[in-house]
Amino acid sequence: MNCFIDGEKIYLRALATSDIPVWFEWFNDPQITEHMNKGIFPNTALAQEEHFSTITRSRNDIQLGIVFKENHRLIGIIGIHKIDWVSRHGDISIVVGDGSYRGKGIATESVSLIVRHAFMKMNLRRLTAGTPESNLGCRRCFEKNGFVLEGVKRKHLFSTGTYMDVCFFGLLREDWNHGKV
Repeated sequence: MNCFIDGEKIYLRALATSDIPVWFEWFNDPQITEHMNKGIFPNTALAQEEHFSTITRSRNDIQLGIVFKENHRLIGIIGIHKIDWVSRHGDISIVVGDGSYRGKGIATESVSLIVRHAFMKMNLRRLTAGTPESNLGCRRCFEKNGFVLEGVKRKHLFSTGTYMDVCFFGLLREDWNHGKV
């Protein structure tokens, strides 16, 4: 087990080149990309390899695999992106790519683990996240972790033939620290 951050049902670990084929499948699946800015162009194995190479060298991004403890299966990815080390903030992304693990609290636990890591290990002071208004599961996941709705960009994302509103959430370390989460 190559555990980086340990949770109850899952652990987060560094991604490996052997994970690329799994990502490749997720980001070519219309059901997974429906609520994302992916799926517009076909995802190629080469593009996924280039992304992996770029993200692993980045000092402004951290991306980890979400692994189900019971069978050590990679079921998703979570990251903090666009990290601003001066202002100490970053933007969370998450995908539970394996549909059989959705609706089981995996995303909520994953976000909880990455928030704790961001605030306690990376010394960030603010985290943000965005999701289409229609992605109720993702919205609930962030709200359960103490994120508050900070704004809505109207008709911001084009997907499935229509423009969707995108909700933007934020969480301050002091709110997280004072037991509000």
